[in-house]
Amino acid sequence: MPMFSIIMPVYNNERYFPIAVQSVLTQEYRDLELIIIDDGSTDRTLQIADLIAKEDSRVRVVHQKNQWIFASLNNGIQIAKGNYIYIVNSDDKLRPGSLKNMAEKVERFHPDVIWTKVLIHKCNENQGIIEYDCSNLDKKIESDMFFENSDEFRDNWIFLNKSSLTNNQVNLYKRSIAKKYKFRNDIYGADRLYNINIAPEIKTAFVLKEAVYDHFNYKSDEMNVSIGKYYGYEHEMFNLFYNENRKLLSDWNCLDNEALQYLASTRLRELSFELRSFNNKGCELSLEEKIEKIFNSFLDKDIYELAEESGKLEELEARVLSGMRELFIREVLSPQSNLYFAYELINSLLIYEKDKEDYVKIKNAIYHPFNKYHIGQCFYKKLIGDMEDV
Repeated sequence: MPMFSIIMPVYNNERYFPIAVQSVLTQEYRDLELIIIDDGSTDRTLQIADLIAKEDSRVRVVHQKNQWIFASLNNGIQIAKGNYIYIVNSDDKLRPGSLKNMAEKVERFHPDVIWTKVLIHKCNENQGIIEYDCSNLDKKIESDMFFENSDEFRDNWIFLNKSSLTNNQVNLYKRSIAKKYKFRNDIYGADRLYNINIAPEIKTAFVLKEAVYDHFNYKSDEMNVSIGKYYGYEHEMFNLFYNENRKLLSDWNCLDNEALQYLASTRLRELSFELRSFNNKGCELSLEEKIEKIFNSFLDKDIYELAEESGKLEELEARVLSGMRELFIREVLSPQSNLYFAYELINSLLIYEKDKEDYVKIKNAIYHPFNKYHIGQCFYKKLIGDMEDV
């Protein structure tokens, strides 16, 4: 039984896939198996994978019909034989010495999970780095950390979130734990949800100071799997992350003010991401449909209540108004639209020297039937002071 099972899903990636494989097989630490899950490739990927397996007995290849990446991960985990499981994407690289480093920590501490930093680099099509560690993740962890019991781990869950360690599947998981759970295969953020789901199982954990993994964000969006695309389920997905993380912390009796503030801040930043995603490739909604979705879907009970609870209603309004303003800069909404009040609200708020008509437009927009949560009210109150009941 090997120490590590490295799982590598791949689909039509004949260019970078062999480089990712070599970053694993040339590791100094050799007690591993590499499980390549070919997800129905139609280029030369499957032939390359079979050739690699013939040349190295540590490699196993599974060919399957196209099922998407997270189904591939589930399939790989189920057949893994190693004591620990690590996932490497087919267009990324494992850094030299990474497995030896992790093996030393396993032998000394025997943790349920080793949380590892993923450095994100902007690069060209040849994986030449244009901007190193563009998210500054390397600086977030400055020393090794070991949580020797569940209480220590739970007390540091928000720290792990803030350090971006729980955002992806690139961590070393004890196989006995990883096999109990499956990645969802219907959202691109299933890795983040997976980490929330397995958290109750974790009794001990190690945080590795050294970066072990290089993720490449290619200059061309065509070469990135999920970046710069519109899916349509972003809002529901981010709400799910928020609610599941909140429930987890509540179950642990760790839902203090720091945790609430962090969860709210994260969710509101994600709301801005949702608004910007309207400009991404694949979004075929009209401007009116986008504005309607903002008021009917994005502005829901979860969003409003978390903003109210955390004292961030003004931030919520600012993010929504800013997002709509970007849309109105790009497109024109017809004055005959039932949603034209949104344009009048933003336009009137931005006028420096407002007249009475501008204030009327703002107030009418705030109390428009479609503006259920009265977006704009915080800024209107600041404009007129507290003299009038708005």
